[in-house]
This record gives sequence, structure tokens and C-alpha cells, in this order.
Amino acid sequence: MLRWARRAAALHDELAAVADLGAADPRWWVVAGGAALPWHERGTYVASDAEPSADTFIGHRADPPADVMAHAIARAHAARFALRELDGKLPHQPLAVTLRRDRDGAVTEPSQLEVAALAIGDRVSLVRLRDDATDVVPLADHDSRVPFVTISIGDEPIETARHGHRRGWQSSHGPWLGIGRAGGLDIISTCHMVVDGYGHTWLAARIAEHTRRLLPSVAPQPALDPPRLAPVANAIPLGIAWRAIEGSGPRALPMAYALGKLLHQIGGRPHARFSPTLQIPVTLGSPDDPQRRLRRNVPAIASVRFERGMPEPFEAFAERTRALLRREGAGDGLTSRLLAAVRGMPAPLSWKRQAVGSRRPRWLDPIADVIAGRACLSRIRVESPAPPSVAVSSPSRLATSTDPLGGCVVTLIDDGTRGAITVCGSGLAGTGPQAEALIDQILDGIVH
Repeated sequence: MLRWARRAAALHDELAAVADLGAADPRWWVVAGGAALPWHERGTYVASDAEPSADTFIGHRADPPADVMAHAIARAHAARFALRELDGKLPHQPLAVTLRRDRDGAVTEPSQLEVAALAIGDRVSLVRLRDDATDVVPLADHDSRVPFVTISIGDEPIETARHGHRRGWQSSHGPWLGIGRAGGLDIISTCHMVVDGYGHTWLAARIAEHTRRLLPSVAPQPALDPPRLAPVANAIPLGIAWRAIEGSGPRALPMAYALGKLLHQIGGRPHARFSPTLQIPVTLGSPDDPQRRLRRNVPAIASVRFERGMPEPFEAFAERTRALLRREGAGDGLTSRLLAAVRGMPAPLSWKRQAVGSRRPRWLDPIADVIAGRACLSRIRVESPAPPSVAVSSPSRLATSTDPLGGCVVTLIDDGTRGAITVCGSGLAGTGPQAEALIDQILDGIVH
């Protein structure tokens, strides 16, 4: 009991170190006390229930294909090769799967990676991939096999392109992977329930490489001027902007400091002692573990402290934030323990996922203000040379009539030589020009 009490007090202090919890709100002691219990963690992933808000995309600048259908066929086969190549290499992230949703929550199901969905205009057809990787075979309309990937033919709005894989869904079953084009980019859309950011980046790069290898062997197809793609049901538009950068770009902590100061400025509370919180994903394991980046990540929760409207020095912010990143990486941080508590709770999986997702009950909003924050900042380093990657995902806070501020996601991906920074979001980054302005403000505010 004494050990639990000390752990609960330490977690409460960790919360109080990043946000003003109020003088007498008992919910924070409930959160800290629950996280401090000795949960026997289960491996079920709870941060996403395969809902549209968990959709993401990564894209690379690419010229429009000369042969639309041949390009689509090559990319479908490239997706199968890449999934077979990487399946099993990302811990707790099986890739040779499809998704199924029911009232108990979303689950993955094994897939033979044989069937793809082709979306043209408002029609979706199923095809079987030929083993020689040169063509596809149309399937009957009544075929009930679940496709592992959706190929959307033609350009679509970049604001909702991360949902492209949902065009291949049949009732409660469907693919988690999508391939398409938007905003001059070849894009790979996914559901975050299946794969994290590093794995998504790796997969997108491998699909691009396999496409270049396979395209010359695909027979030319009849000329096609595809009609406008039908919108995806329940799509959530985001403002999106991105910019290529030379070299490795700024490091995570200077960007987080600049972002925290910016959130404090636009948050509407100039005398607040803390900026709105922001998430910094960190992977579990020792920093010298070569397998660390392959694992799922947990979001560390950080903020910039203010006194009389002035931000703390960067050095103070960096020292405190490095310490919390180390705790999360070791599995002993606030978010790590909260997720372990959610996984271990004797409650339906769908309820757990709703409690931590964007459809959470309103009474959890004050807790979400701190835990989810107003922003998420990710920095991903890839090992192999790669074209600048545009990365889009939804913030945990979407703007509403009662909360017009919403939230944003900032992602920088680089290979040590070149990269790209992407800002997307809702409310404060709800349009392309707003997201572009945030890029300027973040980069201009970085402490060198």
C-alpha cells in the first residue's frame, strides 16, 4: 500500500509539472492512483479502434503517371511485395492483415495479400493479383473476399486523402492500407491501429522502390481519363502544409520548445503558468537498442513553463523534457503507466478505446486537455536515403463550435541528408495557409 501511495503521488506530481490541475479536482488523484496500480499489462493495442480519426498518410512528390492503370497495377503488386518483406519485422505490428470491426472493437485478421480493391469514380471493383506481378484479374461483383489494399485511381483532395483505404471496405471488413495520389504526391494511407510512424515511413519507401522496379514489366493499359473519385464516407478534412528541408533539420526539443511557446501565445491565456501540453512520441527501450525504433511508441507529455508571461529558458525546458522522455522510454513514465492501466482494466475493448480516443465522453475532456494536449510533435529518422516525406495524421483535438482552437500535428522526417516538415490539423491549422504559417512560426522560433 505504501509503495502504491508513493507511486500515485509521484505520478500526480508529474502531471502537476506540466499543467495547472486546479486546487481540488479529485479526478487527477483518480488518474494517478489508477496508473500507480500494479497492472499486468496485456498486449492489446488500445490507442485506436480503426476509426477514421486514426487514419494517416505518407506521401512523396511524384510526377503524374503517363499510364494511370499500369502505374496502379504496379503499385498494387509493390504493396504486396513490401508487406511480405516487412511483415514480422515490426514488433506487435503484423502487416499481412485486414481489419474487422464489431461492437466489441476492431481486430486484425490474417490475409493472403491476394485481393485488391480498385476505386475509379464512384465504383469499387475487386481484382486478384497475378503471381507474375504483371497484371490483375477482375473478380465477380459478388466475391466476398476482403481486399488487403485499396488503389484509388485519379487525384483526390489532399485534405481527406488519408482515408483512401476506406473505399475498399465491405460492411465491417476492409483494408488498412491505401494507395493513391493527392496534391502532386504519391501517397500511402494507413490506419494507425496497424502501424506506427516509423513503420509507415519504411513501408511507403519500400512500396515506392518496388513500384520503380516493377513498372517496366507491366503491360501498357488502355488510355484512361479517370472520373473524379467519390468522397470517402465520414471523412474528416485537415489543413495541410509541408516544406522540404536540407540536411537533418532541427532536433525535436528545440522544435517542441518553439511549438510550446507558440501554443501559449495563441491559446488565449497570456498569464497561464504553462503552455497547453503537447505530445512527443517516444519508443520503448534503451537508447542503444537497435530494435527500438521498430516498436510502438507512447506519447510523452510536455509543456513550456511561463512566469509573468515569459517562457522559461530553453535549457530548463530541455533538461526536464529529456528526463520525462527517458522515463517513458523505460516504460515507467506517466503515459506508459496510464496505457498499461487501460489495457489491464476488466472492461470491453471498444469502451477502452473510446475512453482514450477522439470519441471520449465529455466528462473526460479536462483530462484530455492535459493528456492529449493541443499538439503532437514527431521526428523520424530513416536509415536509407529517401525522398522528402510528407506525413499527415489527425490531432487528438479537433476544432468544434465550442472549441475553435482544435489541435495540430507536426512531423519531421529525414534521412540525414534531406527531409520534410509537415504541419496539419484542425482549428489553429485548419487550412493550408494556417498550417503554412505555423511552419514559419515554429522554424523562426527555434533556439539554435
